[in-house]
Amino acid sequence: MTDAPTRLINEILREALGAHGLDRVEVKADEDHTGEPALFIDAILKPDTPLIEAKIYSAAHRALSKSLLQHGERRFPYLVLRHPDDERAEP
Repeated sequence: MTDAPTRLINEILREALGAHGLDRVEVKADEDHTGEPALFIDAILKPDTPLIEAKIYSAAHRALSKSLLQHGERRFPYLVLRHPDDERAEP
């Protein structure tokens, strides 16, 4: 699988979520549940960041999808907001 456009994704999410507590972005290129190539993007927020409103998340995802398409990226971007304060289930 080809590399993900990490730099572009970082730029878009910094602009869309930077003022809302974005700490860092992790990107992984893989296949989705249907076997299609996809991008799995975790936007990790700073500790104690308040919950992000749905309209802000939607705007960030829309900007991400639009920019990726404009740059020729055809893989679907699965965007997840991660709060470091949330506990993650052990695999």
